[in-house]
Amino acid sequence: MKYAVLAAALTLAVPTMAIAAMWLPRVRGHLFSLMIFLTCLGAHASVNAVSRELYRGPDRGFEVTGADLVCWALMIAITLRFPGKIAWFPRNSWLLLLFFLNACLLALVTMEPLYTAFSLWKCVRIYCLYWTTVNCLRLGIHRRYAWLGFAGAALVITALALQQKYLLGIYRINGPFDHSNTVPLYANLILPVLLIWALCDKELPLRWAVVSIALCFGLLFAVLSTFSRLGMALSSASVVCALGWANLRSRSIRVRASSLVMSLLLLAGAIRAAGPIIERIRSAPEASVQARDEFNYAAQLMLGDHPFGVGLNNFSYVVTNQVQYRAHFEAMKSEEQSGVCHHIYWLTAAETGYLGLLLYLVLVVRFAGSALAGSWRRKSTEGAILFGVFLGICALQVSGFYEWAFRVTPVMQMFTISAAVAVVWSEKPLKHRVRMAAVRACGEGVPSGPGVTV
Repeated sequence: MKYAVLAAALTLAVPTMAIAAMWLPRVRGHLFSLMIFLTCLGAHASVNAVSRELYRGPDRGFEVTGADLVCWALMIAITLRFPGKIAWFPRNSWLLLLFFLNACLLALVTMEPLYTAFSLWKCVRIYCLYWTTVNCLRLGIHRRYAWLGFAGAALVITALALQQKYLLGIYRINGPFDHSNTVPLYANLILPVLLIWALCDKELPLRWAVVSIALCFGLLFAVLSTFSRLGMALSSASVVCALGWANLRSRSIRVRASSLVMSLLLLAGAIRAAGPIIERIRSAPEASVQARDEFNYAAQLMLGDHPFGVGLNNFSYVVTNQVQYRAHFEAMKSEEQSGVCHHIYWLTAAETGYLGLLLYLVLVVRFAGSALAGSWRRKSTEGAILFGVFLGICALQVSGFYEWAFRVTPVMQMFTISAAVAVVWSEKPLKHRVRMAAVRACGEGVPSGPGVTV
């Protein structure tokens, strides 16, 4: 059945969306919103071909998600409609290509090439998403469409958090994802963005700014409902930094009043939630910390034996099948199928070697640096929002010291979109204005949604 649905989507839905997006700017914009929104649905909007669901690594099949289908439709549309205006090899593509080639070479010597192939397929999909986001924004899709996508994702997470917490009585909610720890990693990517957007975008009508702020509170509630200690700390820090930045960049009555009201509400919420949070910190199981340390040490041993890496998506397979990497296990020694190293940097190093880790770090620094530089250099609304993108990237990478969920598809997709936004909106203002004027002169539309004049 799933293959029939996938075949129908590829043969009917993708071409239909592509044709409509080629000639209708508004359809193109709404598909861009849909692409961003669909990243939050995780396994609820995906199909795994050649699935290996019992495997505990990040990738368990040749996955195709709803966001991928919309992305491919947009790729076809803008390639056929604007062949002379798109960036065929966007900034940072060389680094991404080097990482991919390194992973491909490792696939030749890895213990389980099929598992590596799963992740290589994901790399291709992620680059398509990066390429499409960069070029859609370069071609003049208005930022309001991006806001719609972010807001839609936040709405789904908020609604599911309320349902799971109060209707189903789940202690640690997982939202639309497979595990509760994924919620804060995804939410912290969009939380500061939506908050700064609400406070600094003068084109956003007051009612939609209120909606954006309400969704920020919803995301905070969702993170709190996971009882992830680091997630709660990073969410709080992101909100404080976003409020401070908004007051520095836009000293209006709207910003000051909103900041005051939010601060009071956050203080009241913190007092109300203090009891459960303290209890969660006190009752945190020691076995969880021990298991994390055991997997991290296994990754260190693996890197020592294989400085070039054991192959992308092969950590769990190697630990399971080579006794020397789990001989020190105590908390997790009874597991037949080993899990994943809960440290994205050790995991990346163990699977792709020192070179793969270096490329990963350089890419993260370049994306975060673009967002920070653009927020400082550009005095526009996009420049202000870029600081929220910077905060989201930083929160995700700090989480990486305790979690591997960066490799989960929804988180990686949202990070990719954030990185592409940072690349495009950080361009020099003059160059950006000249290109935008040229594109709009050729008929690119601006959405007639809330607060936008066509």
